[in-house]
Amino acid sequence: MDVSIPINQPENKPKNWNKIIISLKSPKNIITLIVMLIICITGAALVLILLDWIKLGDTKKAFWVEIFSQILNGIFTALSLLSFHTRIIPFIIILQLLFKSKNNDYIKKQKSIKKYANWYNEQYDSLSFLLLVYVMWILNILSQASLTTLMWGFSSYDKNGIIVFSMITPKPRSVMLVFISLGIALSSSMFASGLIGYKLYKKNQLQKLKNSESSINI
Repeated sequence: MDVSIPINQPENKPKNWNKIIISLKSPKNIITLIVMLIICITGAALVLILLDWIKLGDTKKAFWVEIFSQILNGIFTALSLLSFHTRIIPFIIILQLLFKSKNNDYIKKQKSIKKYANWYNEQYDSLSFLLLVYVMWILNILSQASLTTLMWGFSSYDKNGIIVFSMITPKPRSVMLVFISLGIALSSSMFASGLIGYKLYKKNQLQKLKNSESSINI
């Protein structure tokens, strides 16, 4: 008998599936799943067209690139607007805490950050670290705003100079500015998420160490 295989392993699978099924019953999770699927499908189609793996003419290619780009931009603009207050309010609170002396109001404001950042723990996370994270989020908001302005404010043209999609103004959109804004938006979001993920990982490791030490002492 192979004792390395837990005898209760098959029983865990239904439980995991049940958790997934239960989570999908939540409207919020269903909407999140749908949005993620749209992003993945649209992003994949955009990449395939840009790499010419889907053969189209110049005008059709520019048209579908514009369509898929606008879909993605619309989704990320909506997400940016929905999370706007969760970025701005903590950022303002952090600035206030950095320039104020510690008092009762200081502690209240410090705890209020947890309403917008449930990963935050004042025992482990310094204000300078928080400031760095939220500077990245603010940079993400600004770059997304810039990207949205470019995408919705200026029209797109194909290689032959034929207008593909008319927006607010007929002026051609600067592709370079689009890529710069997109690069800043993606890099700032990834950097902020990476910092938070690293902190959560370190806290998890510290918690495991404490648990192991307490079990040894017992």
